[in-house]
Amino acid sequence: MDRIIAAAILLALLASCTQKKNVVELQNQMKGKMKATAKLMNTGEKKFPLDSISAPRIRYVQILDDGNNNKSLTFLNTYANAIYVYDYNTLGLKKIVKFSKKDKEGINVPLGYYIKNFDSIYIYNKTNNELALINDSGRVVSRISLINKQSFHDLSWIYRYPQYYPSTTAPVVGAGQQLIFPGQYMLSLPDSIAGRFRFEAHVDLNNDSVRFFRQYPPALYGNNIFWENEGLFTNVYSDVAPDNKMIYSFPVSHDVFVADNDKEGYTSIYGGSNEAGAITSFEKKMPSEELQLRVCKTDLYAAIRYDRYRKVYYRFLRKAMPEATYTSAFKDKPLSVVMFDEHFKYMGETIIGTCDNFNWENAFVTEEGLNIEYIDKKDLSESHLYLKIFKPANL
Repeated sequence: MDRIIAAAILLALLASCTQKKNVVELQNQMKGKMKATAKLMNTGEKKFPLDSISAPRIRYVQILDDGNNNKSLTFLNTYANAIYVYDYNTLGLKKIVKFSKKDKEGINVPLGYYIKNFDSIYIYNKTNNELALINDSGRVVSRISLINKQSFHDLSWIYRYPQYYPSTTAPVVGAGQQLIFPGQYMLSLPDSIAGRFRFEAHVDLNNDSVRFFRQYPPALYGNNIFWENEGLFTNVYSDVAPDNKMIYSFPVSHDVFVADNDKEGYTSIYGGSNEAGAITSFEKKMPSEELQLRVCKTDLYAAIRYDRYRKVYYRFLRKAMPEATYTSAFKDKPLSVVMFDEHFKYMGETIIGTCDNFNWENAFVTEEGLNIEYIDKKDLSESHLYLKIFKPANL
């Protein structure tokens, strides 16, 4: 149920998408024209010991920093229904915040959270599509509906409100007295709703009211442009940028999009790879094996992270495999990190491994550098959360 709630109405939507598709080819106008001045270097690593009910490939991490070099790494353990809190510097476990799951007062399907403080933790509950506020005892204090208190099982809400699959690179963000929570539309965005659908919830913590912002860029979505109904092409990756702004990376665009926190509209900025090719929309729905091959042969962008310590943007790219066959796997795509300075001047890009080597959705920035979870295939006991740390280095 977790990621395919929309599957129940797939046939209905497909029926509404039978009109002739407008196939677009999103060219990379700067391919091969940019000169690299830096590369990404692996400068360190951290291994956090995990208990017997925790495992790598952690989906959601929030770093807490008091400004005095006291940093905590927190992550969500959905199996234990708990948030684990580690000392980022010493790697030691500091505390575990547990919350109820099974009873009606609990959080049935926790997928992400925002820690304002340990007496005010907002946890996203997939069941009912809500944010649940818990206190330091793990008790639910209040709930905030993200679908205007509609029934979760009345699937008509998906035409109006986003679905959320939070990760470290698609997080709940705190901005003053509000939470900013980007979601997505799971299928190919139909023209009938493209003009009114907003994928980002803004929650006012003063009164728990919810407003929705951020239309998908019309040059990429809507307008009879069809992307396969897998959610892969409509993912939204975001981060906080300087000057009270947010920055967004969409998988199919060589541009990135910058927006003011509480205003509609974007400024698009070129933020592409020097090596990525054209990204082409679909003419029709494909069989699964054809889709797999198409995805393997296509460059697809992913997370974007802003490094305020070095004033650098990092944008992830799942690179195309031109020689892919029907037996090729999406996880084998090379994973590259493209770097830009604070003005989005191209700095360079580096292949760091494959999408199987790194859990790139678990990536965040600290003073030490860009932290990315590394999957150690030799750690058969899955006893550690393994982070590799990267920094830009001049060529």
